[in-house]
Amino acid sequence: MPCIYPGPHAEAMSEEHYLPAALGDFEGYEPLLDRVCRRCNTEIGNRVETEFLRTGAIVFFRWLVGISGRDGPPPSPFYRRAAGMPPIQMVGRVRELGHNLLFEVEQGTENVFPLRQVVFEHELLTEPQPVPIHDRMRQQPDHLTALLREMHLENARPTRAFAAPDEIPWVSDLVRGLGYAVPDDWAVTEFPPQRIPLVAEVRVSQAHFRAVAKIGFHYALKMFQDLTGMEREFAPIKDFIWAGGDAGAEARFVQQRADQFVRNFRTERPTRWMHLLAVERTYDVILVHAQFFAGPGILPPPYLIKLGRDPAIVVRRRETRAHQYVYVDAAAGRGEMVEAGTPEFIWVP
Repeated sequence: MPCIYPGPHAEAMSEEHYLPAALGDFEGYEPLLDRVCRRCNTEIGNRVETEFLRTGAIVFFRWLVGISGRDGPPPSPFYRRAAGMPPIQMVGRVRELGHNLLFEVEQGTENVFPLRQVVFEHELLTEPQPVPIHDRMRQQPDHLTALLREMHLENARPTRAFAAPDEIPWVSDLVRGLGYAVPDDWAVTEFPPQRIPLVAEVRVSQAHFRAVAKIGFHYALKMFQDLTGMEREFAPIKDFIWAGGDAGAEARFVQQRADQFVRNFRTERPTRWMHLLAVERTYDVILVHAQFFAGPGILPPPYLIKLGRDPAIVVRRRETRAHQYVYVDAAAGRGEMVEAGTPEFIWVP
C-alpha cells in the first residue's frame, strides 16, 4: 500500500504511533502499519508532533505528571522556549507580599514554588511587577532588555529577587550589567506554605492543532481497517496535517469542546491520569473525540476532530470505537490501553 502523504517517499513503510510515543508505553497498544513511509513519518514529526509535545498544555501536563520521553524528561517549560513558543507563565498572588509572583511546578508533583524572577517597582505602577529570568538570558542579556521594554519597565527599579542561592550572583550580575542598581540586601523573601490560586498562560500555534488532527485521523485508520487513508474524502484533512493552511484553518478540522464527551466525566473524575480517543462513523461523517491528560481533579477541554465524509458507498449504521490510555506508572511512562465502550459512556478505573 502506498504512503498516504505527498512524496518523495522512502521505500520502507513505518510503524506510525498515532498516539505519540513520548506520551508513554501502553500495554496492548499497536501502531498504525502500512500507511505512512519513514520519510513522511519523520517529516510530520518534525513539522507538528515536536511542537505538540513541547508546548502548550501538553508539555505542562507532561511536566506535572512526570512523563519522560525517549531522551528523558523535557526541559522545564517554565524556563525554556520551544518551537518558537514562549515559556509557560503561571501567576499567583501572595498574601504576605500583596502582589503577584510567578510560579513553577516541581516535576512529577502538584507542588509549586516561586519561579526564578526579579520584582520591579515604579511610582507609576499600581503594584510591583515580577519579571521571569529565563535560561537564555544568562548568555543573552538582550532578551531581558526586550522583555522589560515589552512590559514597559525600562525605568522601573529591581527590588527583590527569587532564585536558588547559587543563582543569585549571576542574576544580580545580569541585572547590574543592564545598568540597573541592585540593592545590596536583596534576597528571596520566604513565606509559609499555602494554597495560592494560580493561572497558567500557555500558547500554541497551528502546528498543535495539526498534530491533534493527525492523532485523530491515524486513530480512525487503525480502528477501521477498511479505510486506506487514500480516499478522496480525506484529502482536505491530510493537506492540513501536512502543510497547514491560512489563519483559522484549524477551526475547520479541530475544535475544542465546551462539554465532556465522556458521560462519566460530567459527574465524576478519573482516579488515574489518562488519554482518551473515540471515533464515531455514520453514513455521512467520521468524527474523532480526543482528550489528553484527564486526571484526578483535572479535565482539560476535549477536542472534536472532523475527518470528513464517510467514503463508504452504502448507508451504514453508526459505529464507534473508544479507548483509554491509562498510566499505571506515570513516572516510568508505562500504562495500558483499555477498550472503553461507546464514546458516551466510558468507565472510570
